Amino acid sequence: MELTTMLDMANAVDVSRIKMEAVDCNAAAAVAAAPLHILPEQLNWQLAQSSTAAECIKMEQDPRVIWQSSEAMASCQMQQEAEVQDSNAKPGAISATCNACHSRIKGFVTVTSNFIKHLRLKHFEIHAAFISAKQVGNTETLEVHETESFDHRVMSYIIDSAAPLSTVEEHSFRNMFKGTNLRVMSRSKLELRLDARFGQMCESIKNVIATHKYVCTSADIWSHRHCSYFAYTCHWLDQKYQRKSTALACRRFTGDYAQIVEMMSSINTEYDLNNLKIVATVTHNGSNFAKVFREFGIQNDNSYDDESDCCHADVDAASKVLAYNTLPNHIQCASHTLNLLASSDFVQLLGEDKALRERHSKVFAKCSALWRKCNCPKSAEIIQTVLSGGALIAPISSRWNSIYDGICYILSHKEKLAELCSKLALHNSCFSAGDIQYLEEYRTLMAPIASTIEFLQMETNLYYGCLIPALTSLCVKLKRISDSSDLIDLRNVALELQLRLKQRFAKYVRLAEDANSAIIASVLCPTVKMRWFNALAKVSPHERSADDIHKMIIAEAVRHAKATENNYQVCQESAHSKEKDDFYEFDEIDDACETSDLDMSQPSPLPPTTKLVDDVEAQFHSYLRDSGKFFEVLDKYPLLHDLAIKYNTPLASSAPVERVLSLVNVNRYARRSDLSDYSVEKLVLLKANCTD
Repeated sequence: MELTTMLDMANAVDVSRIKMEAVDCNAAAAVAAAPLHILPEQLNWQLAQSSTAAECIKMEQDPRVIWQSSEAMASCQMQQEAEVQDSNAKPGAISATCNACHSRIKGFVTVTSNFIKHLRLKHFEIHAAFISAKQVGNTETLEVHETESFDHRVMSYIIDSAAPLSTVEEHSFRNMFKGTNLRVMSRSKLELRLDARFGQMCESIKNVIATHKYVCTSADIWSHRHCSYFAYTCHWLDQKYQRKSTALACRRFTGDYAQIVEMMSSINTEYDLNNLKIVATVTHNGSNFAKVFREFGIQNDNSYDDESDCCHADVDAASKVLAYNTLPNHIQCASHTLNLLASSDFVQLLGEDKALRERHSKVFAKCSALWRKCNCPKSAEIIQTVLSGGALIAPISSRWNSIYDGICYILSHKEKLAELCSKLALHNSCFSAGDIQYLEEYRTLMAPIASTIEFLQMETNLYYGCLIPALTSLCVKLKRISDSSDLIDLRNVALELQLRLKQRFAKYVRLAEDANSAIIASVLCPTVKMRWFNALAKVSPHERSADDIHKMIIAEAVRHAKATENNYQVCQESAHSKEKDDFYEFDEIDDACETSDLDMSQPSPLPPTTKLVDDVEAQFHSYLRDSGKFFEVLDKYPLLHDLAIKYNTPLASSAPVERVLSLVNVNRYARRSDLSDYSVEKLVLLKANCTD
């Protein structure tokens, strides 16, 4: 008996019509059964109102549908008549005669459970044939619709887990999908699909970059197991002024650093990038901190973290190469420079006072002993028990911030340090009251530096115009700390550290000519505008006046408008109510007096040779008086809008390279012996730019 056709008929009937048709005998040949006859018991009252249904079902027409085996097809010519019952049956109710046993079964047009139940209980073989035919149909559908999706998920697994490509041919992996009708592709097919996916990704990146007028690139080099890798990323601001990033390359690097420029130029060509589109390139500007860790008194343990065997190559030489080549505006990573201030410069200043240096080394040696215990399973359990579920964080050699964070965690449990050292058998490393006092002074001194580094490493909603205000705020905070009574042992170090800060960022704090890009970005960053100007003049005197900056920005805006053929129009003002950023501290510069000389003064205007100059001046002064704090306010000033986007597109830090191209993940791929360097780059970029 062919129940598949019966079920199809029952499901096809709706409120508009019931269509009954005979099944081709060839389709029924696989199922041996006697004919089954369906009789309408009472048509749904809605069918009577449908003209289409009236055409399909006529009383004089034989409404029978016959299912039969191929053997019975030739002899089965007898027809059974259907009678419409006059009983008060529910709408849609039907009755059917089983041609195998001639039993009458009642049911509904849209519900076939009664008919299937009859077959299962009375005609087991027929029911089994029906189930078998149904499973074959599902398998065919799965092969058509699910194979592509399954292959995509396998690719995603290989990419996300950094698993070797040979995984798809391992017996244990294939065995997971036995009995599921899913076929795992071969390694060769996986490579082809990865190549296709990589090509689509590269084309998509090129299309996205092409839609943006300005981009910033960032580069970094690091070594892993005697191999050097070059990472290159691209960043821009979208239409909503949100920071977006993508990874462009992650390649093995060999040879001298002169090849860096050639490699960057090659990548830029691949993605149709030129010096007009790339407004700046940010690079790392120093070596790793392994030596600094030793000077701090910290005994570095390779088990501290996954990044311990991954360090930045000597990029000092690379930075010099970049600085003296015809690349776009080269910016050194500000956050890394601050790392050097808090590590190398701090250690040098300690060396000027022998007693202070010995005290520092002694205290940090005790901290180091605690951190080493964190990596021992038994000791880790003791730490967690004593600290009531808390933990200590061991520093990693690639970031100074981790030292500061580690000290903060120790101080957060200072009341339990004596008990902890006792249970860990660190009898010679118990912290005295003087040790705790020194660590608290260290935390107080380094807190503003650590927070500034963290701020500059933000990527979302961070603009190049935030750099000078952040440095100004740091100068104010360090001066306030050194003038306070919070520091005793480290007070002289704090005073000297301020001078080192101004030396490392001399061009920014002195507002030198080669810092004009950062100055323009700051003034045209609505979050800060000129709030920082007077505060900087007090902590770091400079020779440039507000009038000088005013003329410089006006002149640049006029030049930019002419170069870009900016056809502008006056926009209607719209209010934007947003919270003010509270990161910056400019001492006396508060809400009541946050405007600078530039905001309130009326400096000597440029010669009004054209109407363009007048319009730029008018929009600039109106912008400074505008209360808007976010970039949407620039929509009202078309002569400043494009200039602000251009100069705020660069980053102040190369941290996004590590964020987009996670060094830990790169190392995981690099450890795979069955991957070539080219395959490593493909998988790393696919993971970095993955959107699903």
